[in-house]
This record gives sequence, structure tokens and C-alpha cells, in this order.
Amino acid sequence: MKKNKQAESRLFEEFLLPAGFLFRLSGRAYEKYMANKIFLHALNIRKANEMIYKLMLDKISIIPVNLQQDCIELLNHFDCWFTQFSFEQQKRQPLISDEFVFNRLDGQMAYPRASEERILEACKKLKKTVKHK
Repeated sequence: MKKNKQAESRLFEEFLLPAGFLFRLSGRAYEKYMANKIFLHALNIRKANEMIYKLMLDKISIIPVNLQQDCIELLNHFDCWFTQFSFEQQKRQPLISDEFVFNRLDGQMAYPRASEERILEACKKLKKTVKHK
């Protein structure tokens, strides 16, 4: 029983809690971008999403089976989005204040919001059972 609690605590502290924070950071950057679609705000979205991406890869060994597909969906989305972002950035060479909008290249790249929501829900659920210091 104690080992299970330790695993839950590790999952919460090392993955779910930081993921929740980073999703909020990304969401705030997206809100700013939607109000003013300039390169500055697009870069902030990218930076936050890169941190989420790195967190998922760094903590892959503790991500529970029920959240693995959600992480796969998010990682795949980020891979496509980062690639297209880099292509557009290199092609346009935008200034920080330039408008920076690009359309998805296919219909499969939409942000997997449901996957984010399931990860955030797991965080809320586990927070109730794990003693957070």
C-alpha cells in the first residue's frame, strides 16, 4: 500500500502538478495570441508547449497507462505544430510585432483539448488523495 501511495505522490509531484501549471501557462499565452495575433505571442505559446513536450518525454516512465494515449495525442500535435511553426518562421522571418497566423496543413492537427482535460482531471482527482506539501 505504501508503495502505491509513493507512486501516486511521485506522479502528482513530478508530472501532473507541473503539467497543470504548464497547460495554464500555454492557455494564457494562447489567450493573448487570440487577442493580438503577433509573432511575440506565438513564440510564447511555442515556449510553453515545448516545456509541456519536454515534461512528457522526461516523465514518460511514470505516466499511467490511462493517460498515455492522451500524451501521445498531445506529443503528436506538438510535433506537427512545431514543424509547421519553424517552417513558417524561417520562410517569413517575422519581426516580433508582425502578424503570425498559419493554417493547419491537414485536418488531423487540431489541438487535442480533450486529452489536456483528462490530464488536468487526473491532477484534480489525485490532488484529493495525495498529501501535498
